[in-house]
Amino acid sequence: MVTLRHRILQTIYQTIVKPWIPIKPAAGSPSARGRIIQEGDRVVLRHNGQTIALTPALHSQSKTGTRVGKIAHDAIIGKEPRDIVFSSKDNRLRVIYPSDANLIVNLLDLHPHEWRGPPTDEPETEILEAGTGHGALTLHLARAVHAANAGRHISIVDAGNPQRKHANLGCRALIHTVDESRKHSEHAIKIVGDFRQGLYLRDVQFHVGSVSEWIDQQINARGKETFLSHAVLDLPSSHSHVEKATSALHVDGKLVLFNPSITQINQAMELVKTRRLPLQLERVVEVGPAMTGGRIWDVRFVKPRVLSKEPRPRPTTPTDEDVHRVAGSEEAVTGSGAVAEGIWDADEGYQMVCRPKVGDRVSGGGFVALWSKKKIGRDAE
Repeated sequence: MVTLRHRILQTIYQTIVKPWIPIKPAAGSPSARGRIIQEGDRVVLRHNGQTIALTPALHSQSKTGTRVGKIAHDAIIGKEPRDIVFSSKDNRLRVIYPSDANLIVNLLDLHPHEWRGPPTDEPETEILEAGTGHGALTLHLARAVHAANAGRHISIVDAGNPQRKHANLGCRALIHTVDESRKHSEHAIKIVGDFRQGLYLRDVQFHVGSVSEWIDQQINARGKETFLSHAVLDLPSSHSHVEKATSALHVDGKLVLFNPSITQINQAMELVKTRRLPLQLERVVEVGPAMTGGRIWDVRFVKPRVLSKEPRPRPTTPTDEDVHRVAGSEEAVTGSGAVAEGIWDADEGYQMVCRPKVGDRVSGGGFVALWSKKKIGRDAE
């Protein structure tokens, strides 16, 4: 009986008490006797019950790197054993791999050509990239439009300042890349500027701030609402900027969303439907490094046929025989596989179905959704 009780108490200690002991004085250190951690002590750091680091001698303004981030020694000095300290983990960016960047550029179907007409104040093609990040996609976009600026004398206005307000003078095609972090923007300027001795730097204009606010500023400065040829949103909450980006797109302009989760694409589709935005979904592509070519997803709103005839309780899961296309087609959905996810619209009886299409393959890290802007006045589906 004593043995069983001992085991129970030991289990409670190991699973509940011990994980909450992030700081433990090293054996023989002065803090083990004085109970207050001082400069010069060495400390064992624990996280979730596991030892993650043994610090060197603690010194003010020094840091110790761990797998959960850097921990300042000043945050440890003056603490008692078993006190909790917090790490400052760097804000790491999601990298767009070359295969994913190439796919996005190909979806925009860019065909730049050298402009031989008289010079104008505004570029012929302007592409918005929201979420500069490391500048990988920025560089691919700049390479794609560079031919439009070949042979032209272009004055780069304050290339090292991500807050510059004027476009590169003389550009026929220009990439506007916006990021809320000045640090990220400055890093991307260095990446683009160091590639081939800054060959593509003149094709890009860097901005810092909110993308929606930047679009409003451009509309007010230009005196017209539409000025973007295409837009690419690579943001954690990209759906919140879809409506603003759509308003600035020319007719037939492409809107691309790149997100790590299919549910984020679903959020954007719901917004397009509820706000009746003039966008036509062309395709949703899953890309990933473990896939030989990615795959096309079937993502759309469907409505059970039984609901179009008479009111019925909410069905559990629509089958291939029960649904038809919302876009006016009476054709039944074909294809194999169960519905992966569904979002029910109680007001209209629609449900969102998203599942991979069989047979189609494309390559890289997330989901890419492509819309094209329709003429104003046509009903958004």
